[in-house]
Amino acid sequence: MNVAAVVYNKKSGSSLSKTELAKRFAANGIVVDTYITIGEGFEDVLKPCLKKDAIIIAIGGDGTISGTAGFIAGTDAVLAPLPGGTLNHFTKDLGIDQDIDKAIAHLPNAPRHDIDIARVNETYFINNSSIGLYPSSLQTRDRLENRLGKWPSAVIGIIRAFVRYKTYTITIGKTTFTTPFLFVGNNDYKIDQPGESRTRLDQGVLSVCTIVAKNRWTILRLLPYALIGRLAEHDAFHVQTTESFTIQAKRSHLRVSHDGEHSKLEAPLTYEIKKKYLRILGV
Repeated sequence: MNVAAVVYNKKSGSSLSKTELAKRFAANGIVVDTYITIGEGFEDVLKPCLKKDAIIIAIGGDGTISGTAGFIAGTDAVLAPLPGGTLNHFTKDLGIDQDIDKAIAHLPNAPRHDIDIARVNETYFINNSSIGLYPSSLQTRDRLENRLGKWPSAVIGIIRAFVRYKTYTITIGKTTFTTPFLFVGNNDYKIDQPGESRTRLDQGVLSVCTIVAKNRWTILRLLPYALIGRLAEHDAFHVQTTESFTIQAKRSHLRVSHDGEHSKLEAPLTYEIKKKYLRILGV
């Protein structure tokens, strides 16, 4: 089996060195042409590899796989995602073995599938995107992470986002409402059910979850419902599915999270599902 490129993240949760990866691939008869470290400008190195039916392995957490998938989407190349991060939601939802050796061993016989990928403006995401409390907490986490570490910074970020509670007046279609949080999932997410996410990635829909609230106390009242998996029963929580929608906002730019990363994007925000726009090696 020949692989055009392996994109990997040396800083991911369970990262392996290039040498260790090469040993594991060679042991399974996988020949790799080039190794690319994820980071600024990696697309320039990856671009020449995106030929028809070329296989691109992405190994790392959801951020690494998402960045690679967004660049491959719509091309003739094939993405082979492998778990190598802390959470690995995408590979879990695809049913890929979370043992890296078993996942690599499966690659030579893995079938190809066309799955959906979502997009907000020109930014692709494989799992989910949101505005409001979560991207605000990510911004704080990134600022503190080098000094305090990832998890302490994440906790502080969540607390600060709650204390500095902001609401967004947004319009979806003909409906205008105020919310501190909007979640958009690639395919049918079960955000209101603990431990569950998606069972398919080819349904051609976006999941849109919102909390309609004008103060932080509504968020607190939602927590018990979330803990027992009955969030959908609260009047403030709304879920719908759609193929695309546009968010009109009073602000010129909005802080948006996408697969654990965050960016400041120009409003309006247009979300859409790109049906079967990403070819992968799966199970």
